[in-house]
Amino acid sequence: MSIAPRPPSMMLSSPMNIVNTFIRLWDVQGDVACLGFGQKTMEYRGILQINSINFSLMSEEEQEAIIEGFKGFLNGLSYPIQILIRNRPHNLDNYLNMLDSVKGTMAPIMRDHANFVRVLGSRRALVKREFYIIVPADKQATRDKTEALINAQLQLSLRMEELLRQLERMGLTGRRLNDIEIVQLYQSCYTPWEARLRPVTEKMIEGAHGGPTVSAFEPQVDALTAVKPALQSDEEAENDAAPLTARERRAKRQQEKKQAKLKARDKKQKEKIPTFVNIPDLITPSSIQIFPSYIRVDGEMDHEYVRTLAMASYPRNAYPGWFDNIIQVDEPNIDFSIHIKPLSPQQVATSLGQRAVEFRGAAMVAQRQGRTPDPETAIALGDVEKLRENIARGTERVFSIAAFVQVRGRNRRELTERSNRITGAIRSSDFRALPAHWQHHVGLMSCLPDANNQLGRSRLFGTGAASTFYPFTNSDISMESGVMFGAHPNGGLIILNPFDSRQLENANMVVFAKSGSGKSFFLKVVTSRLLSDCNVYVIDPEAEYGNMCDVVKGQNVRLASESLQINPFELYGSGTNLADEGGTKDEINFFREKLLNLLTLLELLLSDEGVLPQKEKAFLYRCLMKTYENRGITMDRSTHHRVPPNMQEFYVIMSSALRGDERFGMGQDTYGLSERLERYLHLFPTRTRVVLNNRFIDFNIRELNDALKPIGLFLIADFLWTKIRQARQAKTPQPNTIILIDEAWLLMQFQQGAKFLEEMARRIRKYGGGLWCTTQNSDDFLSSDEGKTILAMSTMKFLMKQDPSTIDSVTNTFHLSPGQRAFLLGARRGEGLFSIKSWTQMEVLSSPMEAKMANTTVVSRLSSAQQAALDLEQNYQQAQAYESKPNSKQPARETGQLNAQMLVDDKSISSKK
Repeated sequence: MSIAPRPPSMMLSSPMNIVNTFIRLWDVQGDVACLGFGQKTMEYRGILQINSINFSLMSEEEQEAIIEGFKGFLNGLSYPIQILIRNRPHNLDNYLNMLDSVKGTMAPIMRDHANFVRVLGSRRALVKREFYIIVPADKQATRDKTEALINAQLQLSLRMEELLRQLERMGLTGRRLNDIEIVQLYQSCYTPWEARLRPVTEKMIEGAHGGPTVSAFEPQVDALTAVKPALQSDEEAENDAAPLTARERRAKRQQEKKQAKLKARDKKQKEKIPTFVNIPDLITPSSIQIFPSYIRVDGEMDHEYVRTLAMASYPRNAYPGWFDNIIQVDEPNIDFSIHIKPLSPQQVATSLGQRAVEFRGAAMVAQRQGRTPDPETAIALGDVEKLRENIARGTERVFSIAAFVQVRGRNRRELTERSNRITGAIRSSDFRALPAHWQHHVGLMSCLPDANNQLGRSRLFGTGAASTFYPFTNSDISMESGVMFGAHPNGGLIILNPFDSRQLENANMVVFAKSGSGKSFFLKVVTSRLLSDCNVYVIDPEAEYGNMCDVVKGQNVRLASESLQINPFELYGSGTNLADEGGTKDEINFFREKLLNLLTLLELLLSDEGVLPQKEKAFLYRCLMKTYENRGITMDRSTHHRVPPNMQEFYVIMSSALRGDERFGMGQDTYGLSERLERYLHLFPTRTRVVLNNRFIDFNIRELNDALKPIGLFLIADFLWTKIRQARQAKTPQPNTIILIDEAWLLMQFQQGAKFLEEMARRIRKYGGGLWCTTQNSDDFLSSDEGKTILAMSTMKFLMKQDPSTIDSVTNTFHLSPGQRAFLLGARRGEGLFSIKSWTQMEVLSSPMEAKMANTTVVSRLSSAQQAALDLEQNYQQAQAYESKPNSKQPARETGQLNAQMLVDDKSISSKK
């Protein structure tokens, strides 16, 4: 059996060889990377991390605007830059550890979800993409390192601020990497597996900057202070010594000669004392072996194979954003490096002139020989002439661009398969990438964040052609911490922390979807994952969260037509002392806001369309003030802890003049408000019967009729708003809170209810909360100014499958492209468009236990008597539909409503018996 010979290799195992050959990062100071390229002076770099956008989901007009902005970005460059794109495997270790650490009731669900994520990660590539721009400083003329560093810091600061302003015009945002982030980026470029398991820490960098390591138990003594007494004693001893004799002087000279010989021998042998730990020692691999078709990088724990592909062939016509198809490949451990260098017009004009002469000469030779000129030559000549004219006009510039693809694998088979897949993806776009044979180590250095193209292989592009390289396109919006909201079609997970104020303006969210598209399923799954760290209060119009409440051992609060269980006059609890001086102005104004909220509630109760005349509102306001004064509660916040009044007391005071009682001095109720209120008195208890002592509370208002559902929604929302503000007055830290209002359009159809939700959406962030609104009637929600304000105040938006009757309003409101519109019309259950700053496709995924918890229908949670009544109603409706004639004047929908009302009346009669 013949064995193929092993390919030759060059192995660099000596630390000094690797550092001198591959390591350019020598120090990091003031967010500036100090690089050494074998010259006497350092070079300096600054690094920006860019947040990308989903370019493929944009409309043609938006894509054209982005490309035009990128053209302006390129034309404004006066120095070379490097764009580095990294496809890294999604690190789920912290997320899985957080799930496994949950204790108590939620532990089984969290463990089931953790196992589901592990299986998901083993079946599909979970990719996270990172985008960087490396900005160089000009070479410093001075050799003073301190002065050069200060000049470079100032220049980089100005350049990076200008770049961020240019990026904002394209809808992009970014930030500058600090010292520790720069070192960690370099470490992950050399040994990504070690950077994931054992990243460089700030203490390690402090040790590299601090010189020798000392014991923490020994007293810290200044070296100069310790040496100074010894020097003084030696000088005193020399001064006190007697003059030397001739023999002693000869012996001293001989001793000095011996010491000089020893120093010369030591210098000749070049015996050096090792220095202290520095930055290169923290990121240097153990060894690097160079082979013809790859290099092998060995770290402390494992090894990896690296191959570099260089873009070598480009088609004549390239559509804008073609690089997106290559970047979005569903493969981790792939880096893309683009080196862009602007060229001076004079240099380019000379080169283009020579090319034009060559093309004209070729055409003239062909003409003299009687041959037809080559069409490609004529086209190339026209392109060159047009480019020369644009350069002369100043409308276009020329850039030297080199693009490289770096592929990594844990073994040679994985490396080969991955490189073949990325090569196939490049070829499918009519481009070509060739491996850097015997130069993969140079390719590794060209893909480092050094802004130094050592591999070369660049090509000239005009501004229009260079803008097609637009690289900042991505659908990944994940954070380092949070819970899984869903997954991308390309394999990445969407992990978000709604309460991360550094990345999100607020924790508000709106969900628009037609019935049956899976919006309730999505909300149940996500809120169950958040329960370990925050409170979730659900306003449930259709009793869809009852099963989830049972599974998570939550609290089920049932509001019925017999009682709403909440006293709307309640202020703060008796355990809260508002007389402390620590109260803020927001709490001082709480009583006034409570009066306005009560006035809104009374408008919903006593008016036909949620609006009362100003005179009637003034009368109600005076009655409210008198009701609180009767309990000793005034504008003074020190009285707000007293026992609050109730609706019955308010009715007594409002109707006092009609009964001949002049004690309160309220005057005659000439508007008939007390008569309208009397029929609702049985709904309001004298004291609130709800105690918020659970992390998950389901307010079930299914049994309220349609006229009372807006009242129940408003009453619960106001009650929760009060309790959230009360909890924030406590001295101990409080968990974050989510108020989830299912079918918010029921409250939005009334003007006062819409204004209340708008105010809550504006201010709930200050109290550590988030307002989540869902609706299947998007037209009613978006037709009001309050609904548009709530939408504007919601950082997170999720659009699921839409009905053709409402897609136009959704498209116009969210400025969707035709592709996005078509996607929403044809989306499957659980699919949709999710947005924080830009739209991305998202699919809702759940573990088996989560699916069982969220999929349970309303019917399965009904009692046997309720189920029998529901079956009787359905049978009756079917019989009525069968017996009805085609020319019947009464619609089937009204018949169903009448039968439902008859069933309610039967229930009420049986309950009274």
